[in-house]
Amino acid sequence: MAKHYLEVLTDAIRNNWDEIALADYRTLTRYTYGDMADNMADLAAIYGNLKLKKGVHIAICGNNCANWAIAYLATAVWGGVNVCVMPDFAAEDIARIINHSNAEVLIASEQVRKKLEGKDLPKIKHNIAMETLLPIGESVEIPEIHLKKENINYGGRSMDDVVMLCYTSGSTGTPKGVMLSFRSLSNNIQNVTENLPEHDRQNVLSMLPLAHMYGLVCELLGQLPAGCHIWFLGSTPTPATLSKALLEIRPYTIVTIPLVVEKIVKKNIFPVIRKKNVKMFWNMPVIGRMFKNMVRRRMLQSMGGNIRQFHVGGAALNEEVEKLLMDIKFPITVGYGLTETGPLVSGNLWQNFKARSGGRLVSGMQAKIVDEEIWVKGENVMLGYYNEPELTKQVLTEDGWFRTGDVGEIGEDGTIYVQGHKSNLIVQADGNKVYPENIEAILNEIDGIDESLVTVWNNQLVALVVTQLELNVNNIREKINAALPAYSRITKIETRTDPFERTPKHSIKRYLYRDTPSADKH
Repeated sequence: MAKHYLEVLTDAIRNNWDEIALADYRTLTRYTYGDMADNMADLAAIYGNLKLKKGVHIAICGNNCANWAIAYLATAVWGGVNVCVMPDFAAEDIARIINHSNAEVLIASEQVRKKLEGKDLPKIKHNIAMETLLPIGESVEIPEIHLKKENINYGGRSMDDVVMLCYTSGSTGTPKGVMLSFRSLSNNIQNVTENLPEHDRQNVLSMLPLAHMYGLVCELLGQLPAGCHIWFLGSTPTPATLSKALLEIRPYTIVTIPLVVEKIVKKNIFPVIRKKNVKMFWNMPVIGRMFKNMVRRRMLQSMGGNIRQFHVGGAALNEEVEKLLMDIKFPITVGYGLTETGPLVSGNLWQNFKARSGGRLVSGMQAKIVDEEIWVKGENVMLGYYNEPELTKQVLTEDGWFRTGDVGEIGEDGTIYVQGHKSNLIVQADGNKVYPENIEAILNEIDGIDESLVTVWNNQLVALVVTQLELNVNNIREKINAALPAYSRITKIETRTDPFERTPKHSIKRYLYRDTPSADKH
C-alpha cells in the first residue's frame, strides 16, 4: 500500500526546506518549501479563527498560481475538503457547482469574484481572496507563523477521509462532484513517481489547470515529493510566452494534452520532413537517422533542452504524430485515466511505451473488459459522486468495479488500448457500431485539416473538418471511404474555419454538432 500523502508531504518539506517549491512566472513571486509550510499554517490558523469545523467544504476557483497550491495543501492538512472548480466555466455553472458542493468558504481570484457578482451563493459564509489568502470584509486575527522544519508533522487524517471533490462537468446536466479519498491521492502520487524519470529538485512548468486531476497530480502534488521547483504560468500561454518560459525554466518534463503536441508537430515538424530533399533520405539507415536525431535535438532545444519525458494524457494521440515521435526516439509516453480514478489508470516510462496504447496498468489497480467496456478497480477509484447516489450506482458496482465508459482492450502485460468512449459510439440502423474517433484519426492525418469531428445528421454519417484552406472534400471523402468498412463510410464532409467548441478539459462538445447543420458552410 502507498504511503499516506501527508507523510510524503511532511518528508518533502523537511528535506527541501530552503529549496524553491512554488513560483509564479509572471510576478516572480517565489516560496521555498519552508515558506510554503508557513503560509499553509497561516491559512489553517485563519480557518480556526473563522471557527470553521473540520470536514468543511472549501471551494477553490482561479487560475494556476502559488496561492492556489497553498490553499489546496493547507485545506488538506488542516482537515477540510477541497472543492476544485474550473475558472473557465461560465458564471452560472461555477455558482451551480459551488452550491451543489455545499461549500461554506470560497477562495477565488479577483477575475472569478467579478464573474460571480450578482450570483446567488446562499451557502457561502466566508470569502477569501486568492491573491492574499486573507478573508474579504471580515475582521479576524491574521497570524504570522514561522515554523522550523522539525515542527512539520502532518497527519491525523485517515486514508479513507475525503480530501477533495473534483467536478467533471458544469456546462450540461447534473454537476458531478467526484469524491476522492487520501487513499486515491496517495496511490496516485506513488504511481506518478514510478512513471517519471529521476527528477530530484528539477524545474516543472505547470500549464494544465490545477482544478483538473491531471494537472493537479502530475504537475503539482506528484512533483513535491522530489523537491521539485514548480513554476506557474498563471494563464493560457501564447506561443511566444510559452516558448520564452520553456527556455528560461528548462523543465525536466512536460505534461500536456494531445492537441498541444499535434499542433507543434503539424506546424513545425511535418512541413520540414515532407520536403523532397528530406523525404528522400528520411528512411535511409545512416543519413535518415542523422536527420531524425537532428529533428529530435531541435525539438528538445526549443523546450529548454532539459526534457527527459514528455507525458501526454486526456485522449489518444494522433497516430501519424505518435509514429513520427517514436521514430525519432522523442521521449514521449501516453497515459490513460479519468477524474474518477484520480486520475491514473495506466502509464509508462517513455522507454517502455507501446504504440497506440495508454500505457501499462499502474500499481494498486486492476482492469478487465466487460461487453467491450473497460472496468477498473483498486486504490485510485473514487468513493462516488457527491450527493448523487443514483449516478454513483450507474458506474460503481457493489464489489468496487468502476465502469469507465471507454471501449478498449487489455494486453497480457496489462497494457491498455482505448478505442473510444461509449457515449460517442454511433449505432447504425442495421446494428453496426461506428467509433467516430477511428474515422477522425484518419481525417486528421490529411494535410490542411486542423481537426475533425464525425457525427450524425438525418441518420447519415457526416464529417466536419476545421481547415483554413480550400479542400477538395469529394476527393478526401473518396480517399477515406476506401479505407473504411461500408457501414462506416462518410456521406458528406463539411468544412469550417472556426475551431470546435471545447470544454475546459479541451474535449470537443460533441452534443453541439449532432443533427444540426453547420453555420460555416463553404
